[in-house]
Amino acid sequence: TSAIGGGSLPGETLPTRALSIPAAVCGEGGTEGLAGRLRQASVPVVVRIADDQVLLDPRTVMPDEDGDLVASLKEALGV
Repeated sequence: TSAIGGGSLPGETLPTRALSIPAAVCGEGGTEGLAGRLRQASVPVVVRIADDQVLLDPRTVMPDEDGDLVASLKEALGV
């Protein structure tokens, strides 16, 4: 599940699916390092960390933003 509304509906969630990036492939700084690099990418990406994984919830990513998201992931992962 993911939170609704960034605090406007505390405790409310929606079912979702997430892209999971395990700590073993996050690179320098592990999950926290990757999350930081994504926040600082050319097109910033907000993720959450759970169970030693970086979780990217595509629920709010519009189809025309897919390319930017992939570019930010590549930038943050150094590929």
